[in-house]
Amino acid sequence: MVLEAGYPNTTGFRKVVKATILVKKKEETSDEDFIKHYNGVHAQLAAPVLLKHKIISYSLTYHLQRDRTIIQDILKGQAQLLPYDAICTFVFPDYLAFAKSMYDPEGKALSGDHDNFMNESHMRMMIGDEYMVIEDGVKVG
Repeated sequence: MVLEAGYPNTTGFRKVVKATILVKKKEETSDEDFIKHYNGVHAQLAAPVLLKHKIISYSLTYHLQRDRTIIQDILKGQAQLLPYDAICTFVFPDYLAFAKSMYDPEGKALSGDHDNFMNESHMRMMIGDEYMVIEDGVKVG
């Protein structure tokens, strides 16, 4: 099994393993409480575990009512929006580092916190490398 990042014989890929996880908040959780818990509690608990496994970056992108309203206004109500409230993005140097973080006992223990703010049954994920076209405002290649 190949655990390296990137696609063989290609250029332009970052040669990282990027995990993108789509998250739906619990229906009864307000947007404000969702952000407060995800940023202030869950992400803070996750950071030391991820750092232990050589994570390159960890970010949260929110897509809440405010964002939906703005984008629908910009696109005149024509936006086909995903039914998720956040995107959690992890970037690791390779699949082995990602796997170690997923199976770390401290990391697995964080799953119990999901019940406090998200609907885990709706969670979806996509893992792969990232082809860069523009980075830091400059066309790559």
